[in-house]
Amino acid sequence: MPKQKEWELAVFTPEIGATKTLLVSGDMMAAEVILKLSSALGPQDWSDFNLWWPERKTWLKRPRITLNAYGVESDSKLHFTAQHKLLNVQLPDRAIVRMKVNLAADCFSAVEQVCKGVGIRRYEELSFMRCNNRAIENHPAMTYFAQRKGATNAFLEPLLIRDKLSNHPGEPTVVGGEYHVAGSSIGTMVTSKDVPDGMLLNRFTTNSQDRAYFHGLWFDSSKSLFSQGVLENDFVQLRFKYFMFLDLDPNVDTVRIAQIYEQARWAILSEEVDCTEEEALSFAALQMQVRLAARQAKTEPSHTDEPAASDTGDLDAALNDLQVSLGTEPTANQAAAAAASVQKIQGYLKFSKGSRFFKSAKPFFFSFHDSTLSQYKDSAMAGGLIARFNFADGEVSMDVEPEKKFTIIASVREGDNVTDIRLSTNNESDFTMWYAACRMASRGKSAGHGGHDNMQAAIQMVLDMHKSKKVRDESEAIVAEHFVPHRILKKKPIKQIAPAILDAHTGVSGHSLIDARLNYIKTCEALLDFGISYFIVRFQSFRAKDELLGVAYKGLIRLDPKTHAHLHTWRYSTMRSWNINWEIKEMRIEHEDEVLTFTCSSADLKILHEFIGGYIFMSMRKDVHEPVNTEMFFKLTGGWEG
Repeated sequence: MPKQKEWELAVFTPEIGATKTLLVSGDMMAAEVILKLSSALGPQDWSDFNLWWPERKTWLKRPRITLNAYGVESDSKLHFTAQHKLLNVQLPDRAIVRMKVNLAADCFSAVEQVCKGVGIRRYEELSFMRCNNRAIENHPAMTYFAQRKGATNAFLEPLLIRDKLSNHPGEPTVVGGEYHVAGSSIGTMVTSKDVPDGMLLNRFTTNSQDRAYFHGLWFDSSKSLFSQGVLENDFVQLRFKYFMFLDLDPNVDTVRIAQIYEQARWAILSEEVDCTEEEALSFAALQMQVRLAARQAKTEPSHTDEPAASDTGDLDAALNDLQVSLGTEPTANQAAAAAASVQKIQGYLKFSKGSRFFKSAKPFFFSFHDSTLSQYKDSAMAGGLIARFNFADGEVSMDVEPEKKFTIIASVREGDNVTDIRLSTNNESDFTMWYAACRMASRGKSAGHGGHDNMQAAIQMVLDMHKSKKVRDESEAIVAEHFVPHRILKKKPIKQIAPAILDAHTGVSGHSLIDARLNYIKTCEALLDFGISYFIVRFQSFRAKDELLGVAYKGLIRLDPKTHAHLHTWRYSTMRSWNINWEIKEMRIEHEDEVLTFTCSSADLKILHEFIGGYIFMSMRKDVHEPVNTEMFFKLTGGWEG
């Protein structure tokens, strides 16, 4: 076979800013071109470099394929660039990990790499979303959000904290959390990241159109990130895409459970998922328990003879002395230490009872033991006992104005009668101690129970919700907007919501950190709208107008665009086939009883196709020990583009 004619091919290497012109022929393999180019560039480690064709947006990844087969000609402009590049990956909890990601691999494999780096199992449940504002030609979602005026959109959110990232190449860093990144010294993640700025809870997802275009930001799993416009130092969002969580094991899924919890929490707080006021308070109580348990897990237990004299304005200091092992009954030593500390729940309080209430309040000395509060004239107790109040089955509430008034209101038994009393302290620290004892006693638990400190810390968190935003540190303070959706705060003042959260927290105060997160996830899964991805479509069989289509784990749902009421559901179990006519961008789904044909305006139809195939793939997973069948995933999600 005669040797083919040689011709010149210019290859640019952006890392060193050099262009080399090589003599090549059409029958030369890509591997031979790389070998020749490496020799021309000089001695260096080029093992991670490969040929990239910007015009075609494709990598020449198959080394034995010839230039003719690729379609490379003399006027082709090729780049020789590294496949692994630094990306800022925003995890579901909004922490950002800066690490090298293979931009030449398909998106599905890149997700696998990142998930393994940060310790998230079942990587097939996640994917990447766009989160920068670079204009993408013919991209419906990016065009839509680029035209939005005034408000900060959630997909632009990481740009707000770009300056916090390390600019040192090769050094994986984390903003907002602690993770284990392969090859680095970063520790494993154990804590949640709270909302750093009110702007980041911009409620842009409350209308149907925004929700639909938001789900158009997913990347194509079958293509590389580089071919989809992602460049070095860009931001991408890692999110759970398929809400079918296989084998959530608390023993090995600490990070995975934490990340699912955080994504669910942000969905609730940003009102991406609708919930009732009662459900919102339940979520707030579980979130409070997660925060308490996470703080307690980072605090070494310590027992002192004197009550902690902590700065009540600082949440960290208020929680430093948590000594309860959450989710377990206290040990004998813990119970003994707690009982001993309760003997010291005594001191002077301003007291009044009956209809006169606080107008005639006078200081008396009180001592709490079990569920009984004893009243004396002074600390010497020389004047004898004045009264005893039994808090068992009583009603306890608080009347608080930060830095001004700290009052406990109680309806309790005095002998055979029910009496209304008020107890007032001069400072926040004493108030949390006394109020925790009163609340526990009213619920049938001795103030010496091992949960006293935990209850006291929960009360401290509620008090912090009342504090003025002008005087609190946003990075550490307890802000009501971090616990309940803004819609709820518009209906009721914080003064009413905070005690309601505390009441709801009583029922979950015994949960461990992992149990509280799992409970939050399970409660979210019970919501009607949780895990639904929205798309704006136009059905052929209905009136020629835009409709809202939801894609969930069980099937496709036609929804009311205004109320999100479920109008009709087509289950995957009744689906016979689905395919796309790529020429006219139209999807056809054949069910047992009808055929659906529609177009999609809010996203590339490939994204919707991938959701359907992805959920069907997730439903096929049975053996928890079986590796992910990547070939089957691409067969179900890839489609065919002619």
